[in-house]
Amino acid sequence: MKAEKFMVKAHPLSAVAEAYRRAATNIEFANIDNNIKTIMITSSMEGEGKTTTICNLASLMTDLDKHILLIDLDLRKPSVHKYFSLSNQKGLIDLLMNKDDYNKYTNEVYPKFDVITTGKVPSNPAEILNSKAIKELLRKLSLQYDYIFLDTPPIALVSDPITIATYADAVILTIAYGETEIDIAKKSVNSLKQVNANLIGTILNKAPVTKHNKYYYYEYH
Repeated sequence: MKAEKFMVKAHPLSAVAEAYRRAATNIEFANIDNNIKTIMITSSMEGEGKTTTICNLASLMTDLDKHILLIDLDLRKPSVHKYFSLSNQKGLIDLLMNKDDYNKYTNEVYPKFDVITTGKVPSNPAEILNSKAIKELLRKLSLQYDYIFLDTPPIALVSDPITIATYADAVILTIAYGETEIDIAKKSVNSLKQVNANLIGTILNKAPVTKHNKYYYYEYH
């Protein structure tokens, strides 16, 4: 595991960890009616920290006594397995193709925190992400977990996250401080709104370090 990126577990008393806790708390507030199970996290472009964010945030949710599943839905450039030093020989694609027991493909990385990697990168990711099979799988998994976090590709690069946003219960957009162009971020938000995505907030990454914050979370109202 890459401790320098997995800040919450490596530095539980850090300002970064505390900010993640606030983000986790805001998710709980957004889910006051218990209608959120699947939470998609994406970005506008590559390198904005979405995978680092989702790995840290998902793991921290277990501190709230939640049973968490993280699924790598970036079927074009998967990276979740690298953060946890997991094999990616088999994963989501194999599970869908074999119509198998999902327990054979989950990796428990911490108590009450499971990960499903992508497995072999498919030649038709768009078709898989829009299939009835994956929607049915998420429905079944939502009965077993309190929250399912979905790591997805950047919105400005491919249409995959827009497809996923149509059936995810909530969406969080990551933005890199001083890197993400405002117009691109606005286009990403508009693209999500066009499919009636439930955008519950944004996370600002790579902000200058101060004695107060290194990570920020903003909730939409």
